[in-house]
Amino acid sequence: MLILHAKAVVSCDLSSDHNALAIEGAKIAACGEFDTLRRRFPQAEIVDVSDCVIVPGLVNAHSHLELSDLQGRAPFEGDFVKWVSGVTQGRRELKTNLSDTIAVACRKSLASGVTCVGDICFRHRAWRHLALQPIRKTCYAEVFGITSDLESPRTYLERCIAETREDELLRLGLSPHAPYSAGPGLYEVTARLATQHKLPVVTHLAETDAEIEFLTKGSGGWMDYLQRIHAWDGSFEIPGKRPVAYFLSLNLSDQSFLLAHVNYINDEELGALAKTNHSVVFCPRSHRFFGHRPHRFREMLTAGINVSLGTDSLASNSSLSILDEMRFLHRQFGDLAPETILEMATVNGAKAIGWSDKIGIIEKGKEADLTAILLENSKRDPLTDVLKSEEQPKLTIVRGQIVYP
Repeated sequence: MLILHAKAVVSCDLSSDHNALAIEGAKIAACGEFDTLRRRFPQAEIVDVSDCVIVPGLVNAHSHLELSDLQGRAPFEGDFVKWVSGVTQGRRELKTNLSDTIAVACRKSLASGVTCVGDICFRHRAWRHLALQPIRKTCYAEVFGITSDLESPRTYLERCIAETREDELLRLGLSPHAPYSAGPGLYEVTARLATQHKLPVVTHLAETDAEIEFLTKGSGGWMDYLQRIHAWDGSFEIPGKRPVAYFLSLNLSDQSFLLAHVNYINDEELGALAKTNHSVVFCPRSHRFFGHRPHRFREMLTAGINVSLGTDSLASNSSLSILDEMRFLHRQFGDLAPETILEMATVNGAKAIGWSDKIGIIEKGKEADLTAILLENSKRDPLTDVLKSEEQPKLTIVRGQIVYP
C-alpha cells in the first residue's frame, strides 16, 4: 500500500480539503488528511510529493500517435485538404519503426501527466504496440468507404473486433473517419457493431469549411480529392445539410459517439446536439494551428454537452501534453473556471472515450490513475497555480503503478 502525501489533492468530486490519498493495489483506498491516513494505514509506504498537487490522471481524448514523427514536417498553408494529402504522403514515406514511435509518444504522454489516450490509427496498426505500454488507452479501428458497398469495411471491422485483445489498460473502439470519407451506410454499420459489442465510437465531424461545402453542395476540395484518389463511386447522395445536422439525421441505433473537433456548428445544430448523449473533443492548440474560427466549447458546456480535451497529432501540435492544452485555455480564456478546465481534462475525457467506470475522478474504489504536478507558488490556489506555471509532473501513476519517472 502507498500513501501519497501532497500539498493538496484536487478533483471535481472533492468538496473539502485533502492532502493525501492511499492506494491499495490498482485502486484508491482512501482520500483525506495525511496524519489521519497514516494512522489508519500504519504499514503503508509514504511517497512524499508535498511540493505537488495531485489530480486525476489527464485524458487525451483525441490523438493520432502514429503521426508523431511528422512533427514539423507538415506545414499548413491555408488548405486543409492539401495538408491532409501531405500528411498521408508523409506517413507513407516514414522510415521509422511504429513500435518505437508509439513507445516514445507514450513516454512523453506519461511524463506530462497523461494517463489515458483515445488513439486513432490508420489500418488499426498501433494497438499491438500500445498494448505493451503502461498507459491506459482506447484504440480506435479507423474505417473508410464513401460507398454503398459495405461488405469490405464490415468485414474489416469484424476482423478488428475479433483480433484485438483487450486487457485492464486497453479497450477497443471503432471510428468511421469522417462524413466526406465514410458514407451513411458505413456509419450505421459501425454504430450497430459498436452497440452489439459495447464499444465506444469516434468520428471527425464539422472540422473545416471544406466539409460543409462537400455535404451541402457536393463540391470543393474534398470532392476533388476523392475523385483524384479514385475513392468516389457516385453512390453517395449529397445530403444538402451541414455536418452536425447531417450526422444527427443518420440511423445510429442510439449509439453515443465522440465527435472530434466540431469547429463549425450553428445555433440550431448546437441545440440539437445538446439533446443527445454524444460527446465532443476540442483540441485547442491544433485548432489554433489551422486558424479556425473561435470554438464554441463554452456554449456547448453550458448546454450540457460533454466536452473533453485532445491534442490531435504532432503533425498539427507541439506536444502530446493535455497539461499544455489546459494552460493554453487558461491563457486564452481567463474567465474560464480552473475547475471546468480540469473537468474537461479528466472526468469528461474519461466519459468521452469509455473509461468513466474506472477513472476520471478521485474517490474510493476508482482505479488509481493520478499525476502529481509540481507547484510554483504555494500561496496560490493549487489548481490556479498549475494553470499559471510551467512546472511539470513529478510523478505519474497508472492503475496503482508508478510509471513516471
